[in-house]
Amino acid sequence: MNKWMSGIRGGALVVVLWVVGWGLGFGGVAELLDPDGRVQDVWPTVLAIPGFIGGVLFALLLTFAAGGRTFGEISLIRSALWGAVTGVILGLLTIPAQVGDVSPGAAGMTALLAGLGTVAGFGTGAFFRLINRRRVPTPSS
Repeated sequence: MNKWMSGIRGGALVVVLWVVGWGLGFGGVAELLDPDGRVQDVWPTVLAIPGFIGGVLFALLLTFAAGGRTFGEISLIRSALWGAVTGVILGLLTIPAQVGDVSPGAAGMTALLAGLGTVAGFGTGAFFRLINRRRVPTPSS
């Protein structure tokens, strides 16, 4: 019944959710905080890129960690925790590889991305649980 919520289709939906969530959600908030574009001109476009990378990472983490369950069967806490792990990985990817910089700026970016990843993971889990609840079971013959 819920086979589409796992595997490649479910993973593709996770990536789409993360791109839209990071681009329009977090990017929209950033546009409100920086309306003149002093820091960045087009926030939704800029934040859609880590949304795509994070969505792919999150989908892979959930696929391997789910243990045969669909995305709608994973608890919200676990989904948020995997989102935080995804955010930490994204934060570590922002640290320059040559310098090995572990400056306060890099630590702050990792913490910020971990927080955003937690929110995105929780939102993804809530979306799949809502979809799982609304589906009407079909009678099996």
